[in-house]
Amino acid sequence: MFKENEKYIKMKNSEIILPDELKHINDWFWDIISKAKQDENKLRKILEKMDKDAIYDFQDLFIEAAVELRCQPFTDFTESSEDGIDDISNWVVSKGKAYYVEILDYPERIPYSVEDKTEEIIAHVADEVYFEKFGETTGLY
Repeated sequence: MFKENEKYIKMKNSEIILPDELKHINDWFWDIISKAKQDENKLRKILEKMDKDAIYDFQDLFIEAAVELRCQPFTDFTESSEDGIDDISNWVVSKGKAYYVEILDYPERIPYSVEDKTEEIIAHVADEVYFEKFGETTGLY
């Protein structure tokens, strides 16, 4: 079990600084993640109120954030299957900005596996809502 870094726990998303190359993954996105609290039903309700572009943008940012964790040094500490790495990176993003930045700062803290926590992964919700509202997928996975 990983303990979240004390310096991030009580900070607001706007106070947590991402590396320059990831600053486009903005606080609009992280605030939605925070409100969802790893609960797909909460995220679904938030996204259902959004327009097509906003849901697409949310999904795009989610994927961009997760992809950053699908290479070394992060994969040095995770299981090696592609599906497992995808689940781990999606789970880390689902936990929110504080945990995400902690993993960026300390790659060795990334979980080896999240096999028993897949219900906490909310990566799929935006694409489902997009399909339900607009009859097409985002095409972003």
